Amino acid sequence: MDLISSNIFLIVLFSSFIQSITGFGFAVVGTPLLLFFMEPKQVVSLMVFGALILNLMVIYKTRGKSDPKVIWPMFIASLIGIVPGVYILKVVDPSNLKLCIGMLILLVSFFMASNYVMTIKREKLATVLVGIVSGFMGGATSLSGPPVALFLMNQQQDKEAFRANLVRYFCLGNIATLLVMYFMETMELGVLRQGLYAIPGVLLGVWVGEKAFAKVSPKLFKWITLGVIFFCGTISVTSELIKR
Repeated sequence: MDLISSNIFLIVLFSSFIQSITGFGFAVVGTPLLLFFMEPKQVVSLMVFGALILNLMVIYKTRGKSDPKVIWPMFIASLIGIVPGVYILKVVDPSNLKLCIGMLILLVSFFMASNYVMTIKREKLATVLVGIVSGFMGGATSLSGPPVALFLMNQQQDKEAFRANLVRYFCLGNIATLLVMYFMETMELGVLRQGLYAIPGVLLGVWVGEKAFAKVSPKLFKWITLGVIFFCGTISVTSELIKR
């Protein structure tokens, strides 16, 4: 195993650990770290592939705890946003994309840390809009999670339903994004060979995360996750600004 493959394994392990506990964070944590030694297109392909495996595992462990009335409208709406998101990936300069990813991560971490709760009167409409934004971000950066996580957190779902809804939505989104990337020829098929080293990282990360999920309070892990997200976003932005 070379250095890059070892790094992929460790990053995927940690990202899987975070997402198996909170229901989100795989791409948010892993993307800025992988961007240090991989191109954005490669990172997106690898993260979507790894997230699909992870979400299938967590879906099995959260049987009967999701709400299809939330998941399906949001997913169908996300399909509208995926195509323009993937197109942006084809035309935007990689350095600009990396900077935008980092800034987006920082913005999301601030919102999540504020504990601000917005009263939403038209929840069905909000669900559709969140899905569109999530699809666009997923196609462009693989970061489809933050809009959905913020929405479900705002709706104050309990930790079991929160995680179950997120992983099911993400799994559907992963499949759709992979198909769109394949037909629009933005998928880096070569990186999937390195993705083989991600599979053990996903398996181990989910196993450890499930053990921790049952014992540690969601509040504690929320702040741990926010700290990691903020750190990764800061590193991603500052590293790109230094180059300029």
